[in-house]
Amino acid sequence: MTSKTDKIIDLTRNKSKKMSIMINDELWDLFKQACAKNNTTPTSKIEKWMVNYVDENELI
Repeated sequence: MTSKTDKIIDLTRNKSKKMSIMINDELWDLFKQACAKNNTTPTSKIEKWMVNYVDENELI
């Protein structure tokens, strides 16, 4: 049986889906600045939010 940690690693390692989202330009610029301030990237921050949301809904 795969542990939750192993599943999260698998979900964040094997990337094959590109996505695009429509978002306000100013909000995106502010988000990128916040990510830079916290030494992260927008992609990894969004990915973490997605994993947390899926986990909160007991799907992992």
